[in-house]
Amino acid sequence: MEVLAVRWLYPGTEIRVDTRCLDCGEPISIRMRDEELEVDQKSTVGHMNYPFAKALTGEVTWGGA
Repeated sequence: MEVLAVRWLYPGTEIRVDTRCLDCGEPISIRMRDEELEVDQKSTVGHMNYPFAKALTGEVTWGGA
């Protein structure tokens, strides 16, 4: 998920990241420009090591504030 933040460093520029799935090792290619996002495989899922369900209920907040 952190790789998605790199697009904010280069506004208006197409960014392409080629990597591998940390779970199965399959290659993943991600192309992004500003809010556009394209992933080469429709079955690709993201993982966030953050209690997202608790963020939705307000138990925790982004950035710990």
